Amino acid sequence: MVKIENLKEYIGKISQEDFFKLSLKIYEITSFLSKDYPKYKKWFFTKQLPGVMEGERNILFVRNPNNCDEIISVACLKKNNAETKLCNLYVKDEYRNLGIGTQMLEESIKWLGTPKPLVTFSEYKVPMFSKFIIKYNWQLTEVVEGLYKHNNKELCFNGTITKKNEKNKTLSKKING
Repeated sequence: MVKIENLKEYIGKISQEDFFKLSLKIYEITSFLSKDYPKYKKWFFTKQLPGVMEGERNILFVRNPNNCDEIISVACLKKNNAETKLCNLYVKDEYRNLGIGTQMLEESIKWLGTPKPLVTFSEYKVPMFSKFIIKYNWQLTEVVEGLYKHNNKELCFNGTITKKNEKNKTLSKKING
């Protein structure tokens, strides 16, 4: 069992400088997401972090038990009237298959209040998330081509990210059978 921390709980309990340093460490282990989401850095610092401060977003994280300066897992969450979303879930490669991702998802589900939040990711990541898709019976509800990156399909489970996109909804129905 790992200790899952909640960034929101650090607001006002540590200095602003230390809060920013912790936030930067959290961002750094997920910065590679910019390959699939070119505006990831901007999103993290202008949407996710301010949303944590305002209360409609949260970031869960796990530190290396042998080195508290190293963040090994992160989940970014969003919950408001319009959307309940698991924005990202990541476990460093060397800590995978130890149950950390499952524990992070369970805590995310508790915070979000649903086992079926909106979840989106690039098509090539299906093998990484297949256990969760099956275990929680997530339903593929939309496929959006070129949303974040040309020639990249974003798969949406348990909800949609576009308002008017009947073509992609039709494609999703074909995939779901």
